[in-house]
Amino acid sequence: MRINIGDCFFYSKPTIYQNLNSLKQYSKGMNYFILPVIINDRREINLSLQPHQGGKAPKYIVELNENVHVSILSILSDSILKTLIPDTKDVAIASLRPVFELNGQCLSIYLKPQDNTPAATTETAQQTNVALTYDDLESYRPSKKQEKAKTPGINSNSSVIGSYQGALSIHANTFDNGALHITASLEANLDQLLDKPLPQLEVKIIFEHKDSRYEGTYLLAFAHPEHFIGLGLDFGSESSQMAVKRYQKLFTYQEKKPEHEHLFKNIYSYHKAKGWIAKDDRSTYFQEEPNTSFYKSIFFLKEDLSGDYEDIEKELFIQDLSENLKMLVNSSSREEGYATLTQNRYHQLPNLKITHKYVDAFGGLNFNITKEGYEVNVSLSEIKNKTYNSILRVIVESFLKKEFIKYGQVQRMIRFVLLVPNIYDHQDIRNTQLLLDLIFEDFATKEYKGKILAWEVLTISESDASFLGYINKSDVYIQKDSDYIIIDAGKGTTDFSIIRTGKDNIFNIKPSYRNGFAGAGNMITFAIFETVIHYIRANASNQQAAYKFINEQILRNLTDANLDVKNKFYSELERLKYNFSNQPMYATAQWTEAQSGDYNFRNITESGSDITTLIDLLRQVENISDFYGYIQETCNLIAERTVSNLKLVKDNAENWKCKGVILTGRGFMFKMLEQEMRAAIMRKLDVHETRIHTLGSNELKDVCVKGVFNNTVRLNAERIGYPIQIILPEPDKKDVKAAAPTKEHKPKVGLGNRLLNIFFNELNDIESAKAVLDTEQHLAYNTLTHSQIMIGSKRFKIGSSSLFDNLSHNVDADIVFTPYGYLVRKLENGVVRNILPLSEIYDENKAEMAMVVPSLFPNYIDAQHIFSLKREDIKRAPLMPPLPGNNHTPNVNKPKGPQYF
Repeated sequence: MRINIGDCFFYSKPTIYQNLNSLKQYSKGMNYFILPVIINDRREINLSLQPHQGGKAPKYIVELNENVHVSILSILSDSILKTLIPDTKDVAIASLRPVFELNGQCLSIYLKPQDNTPAATTETAQQTNVALTYDDLESYRPSKKQEKAKTPGINSNSSVIGSYQGALSIHANTFDNGALHITASLEANLDQLLDKPLPQLEVKIIFEHKDSRYEGTYLLAFAHPEHFIGLGLDFGSESSQMAVKRYQKLFTYQEKKPEHEHLFKNIYSYHKAKGWIAKDDRSTYFQEEPNTSFYKSIFFLKEDLSGDYEDIEKELFIQDLSENLKMLVNSSSREEGYATLTQNRYHQLPNLKITHKYVDAFGGLNFNITKEGYEVNVSLSEIKNKTYNSILRVIVESFLKKEFIKYGQVQRMIRFVLLVPNIYDHQDIRNTQLLLDLIFEDFATKEYKGKILAWEVLTISESDASFLGYINKSDVYIQKDSDYIIIDAGKGTTDFSIIRTGKDNIFNIKPSYRNGFAGAGNMITFAIFETVIHYIRANASNQQAAYKFINEQILRNLTDANLDVKNKFYSELERLKYNFSNQPMYATAQWTEAQSGDYNFRNITESGSDITTLIDLLRQVENISDFYGYIQETCNLIAERTVSNLKLVKDNAENWKCKGVILTGRGFMFKMLEQEMRAAIMRKLDVHETRIHTLGSNELKDVCVKGVFNNTVRLNAERIGYPIQIILPEPDKKDVKAAAPTKEHKPKVGLGNRLLNIFFNELNDIESAKAVLDTEQHLAYNTLTHSQIMIGSKRFKIGSSSLFDNLSHNVDADIVFTPYGYLVRKLENGVVRNILPLSEIYDENKAEMAMVVPSLFPNYIDAQHIFSLKREDIKRAPLMPPLPGNNHTPNVNKPKGPQYF
C-alpha cells in the first residue's frame, strides 16, 4: 500500500510503522532513571537510562571550530538521577564518579559510586573558583566568616579520553562536586573533514546500581562549517516564514547573520517543478505577501478526497496532494482562483495551530473518501494532522530542492527548529518531532541520499524564541538574575513566557513559566464583525428582516464554502481594523453617508440587497470605531487573562525581580490591545511603564524566527510547559450551607464586560489561589486533594487516589519530567512508593469556545458565539448628520493614520 505526497515518495506499510516505532524512545514500563544532560552547551535533554537497549537514539549536531574546544556534554553539579523504579531512591550526581572509555565510534561514560578515600592530587589537577559553563557549575564560594586560607575551592581534573578517528581529541574535566564537562578539539586540519566527514559518535551513559545496569544513548554528528546549515521555521497562524544560518569562509570560518528565506518563492518553484502549475506561469497568488519573504498560511482541502486510504487513522499524509490540498491559489484569474475552488467544493481550513487542540469544535466540517464504491465521512479532527504533516513536508522539501540545485554536489548537516505555540502539550511536541525526523530520514535515504549527512530536529516556544531574538539585539540592556516577561500576541494565539537570566551571565537563561490561549488579532477582527452585525440591526426598521438578511446573506455565505465572497468580506473587515479610529463621531458619520446604488445601512436589510451590497457599503467607509464596546471588551479580556496568569507566578515566587516586559507579535500593532495590556501589566504586576517594551512592526517576525539561532543559551526542546500546583480554596464544611445562597461575585475589573464574565470563575480561581512553583522539587502533599496541576495551557489532576492513602509526615510527592511526559512520584522518606499519571481536566462548560471560535473567523463560524445576533437590547440608531462639504470632512479632527498593520 502506498502513501504519497504528490508524486515524490512511496512507503510500504511495514516501513512506515517500523520507522515510526524506531523513532520512539524505548521504554518498557516504570524501570528507569532520568538524568539531565546538556549537549553542546545548547540543548538540555532528560536522558532515560534504561535496563535494556533498543529503539533509535536521538541525534544532535555539533559545529566544529578550528580554533577552540567544542562542548560535547555537560552534567551539572546539582544534577540528580531521578528514579522511576519502585522502592528506590534518587541518586545525586555528586555521589558518583565518571569513568571513560572510547572504543571505536562509541564513547562510554560509566557513573560509579565515589571512593571513600580523598581524591588524588595529580599534575593535571587544579583549583578553580570559576564556573565552566553555567551558573549551576559555580565553584564553592566561602562565606565572609571563613578565612581565605581555609578556602578549599573545588578540585577539577583534566584528562584526555582519547583520539576520535585521528581527527578529534576528546577531553574530560571532572569536578569533586560531581560536575562533568567533556569537550573536543581538532587534531587534524579542519578542511580535511570536507571530503571525509567524521562518522557519528555514539555516546553512552551507563549507571550501575544494585547489580543492575542502566544506560542511555544519543548520537553526535560533527559538522564542518561548510556542511552545517540551521533552519528555523515559524509556521504562523496567518504568515509563515523561514530563516537560515550558515557559515562563511574568509581567512577563517565565521557565522553569518541569519537570513530570511523566501518561503513563498520556494513553494511556488516547487509547484512548477512538480508540474502542478505551468512552467511559464506568471500569475499572482493569494499566498504571496508582496515585498516580504513571508508565505500566507492559507490552505484549501477538497471535500471529496481522492486516493487509496487503507486505514485513515494511521495514514501520515494526504494522498494525491496536488489534487486534494491547495497551497497556492491564483488571485489574478477567477477561473483558477476562488471560483474554481468553490465549484469543486474545497474548504478553506481553519487555523491549523488552534484546531490542533480544539478538535471538538469542528463537527460540522467534514470530508469524504470513497473506497469500493462506498462513501466514508471523515471529520476535520481525523484529517487535520495529515494536512499539517503534508504542509510541513512540502515546506521542508521546497527548501532542500533549491538548496541542492543552487549549491550542486554539496553535503549538509541540518539543524531544523520549529516554533510552536504554547497551547501545544508534550504529546503534540513529541509527535511533531517524530514526524519531522521521519521526513528527514526519508529524504536522506532516498532523493537526497549522500547529500544529507545528518539532521537534528528541535522545537521551541514562540514566546521563548522572541526573547532569545530580543536579547541578541544591540540596543537593549538585559540585567542578570532577573525575570523577564514575553507576551507574543499573533493572529491566532497569545503566548507568554517568564524567563530568568543567570546570576553571573545573562545568557544562562532558565524558562520558568509558559502559557497561552486561542485569542489574539483574529479575535479582534471578529469583534469588528460583531460591530458590523450590531450596526446593521441597530439601523434596521424591521428586526425580523434584519435577522433574515444576516442569516441568509452573511452567515450562509460565510459557511457554505463561497470562498470568493468570504475572503472579500474578511478583507474589508481587516482593512477597517487597519484604519481603526478612536473617534466614534468621525467614523459614524462615514457609515451614515455610505451608499451602494439605492442601498445604505438604513435599508440594506430590505428585499433586493445581498452580501455583495454589504461588501460594497463597507468599501465606502474608511474607518470604524468601537461603536458598541465589542472591541474594547475583546482587548480587555485578552489582557486580563494574560496578566492574571502571570500574576499567579509573581504572587507565589520566592524571589520575583521583573526587570522588563516585551510585547511582540502582530496583535500588538492594534493599539487598543497594546494599551489594555500595558495598563493591566502596570496595575496587576506593578511594573513601571518604562520597563514595558513594544517591538516595532519591522522587528516583530524578524526577532521571533531569528531567536532560534541564539547559540549562547540552552534549550529543552521537549518541554512546552512547567508544572505549577494550584491550591484551590478548601471550603469549611460548617460554612457550606450558609454560603450556598450567596450570589455570585462579579469580576473586580470590567463589570460590564460580557467576555470577562464568561471567564470569571477561571480568573477568580487564578487570582485567589495559592501556588507551588517548584513542583519538581516537591509538591505540597497535604493540599493535593484540593489541587490542580497547571502545565502550559492545560490543567491536570492526580490520576490515582493511591497518592493520598498515607498522610504520614514522612510522605511527600513531586513531578518528574521524562521523555514520555510529566509523571507524579509518591515518596516516603525519599523512597519512591508509587508512580502516577496526570489526568487532564477538560473544559466541560466549553467556556474556551468563546475565544476559540472567534479566533477561527471567518473559516469557522458558530452562530451560538455571535453575541450581537442574540442580544435583545439593541435600539434603533439615531440619525446622524451628513458630512458637511464636498470633501466629506466632518467637524472633528481626522485620525492621524492607521493603527493596525
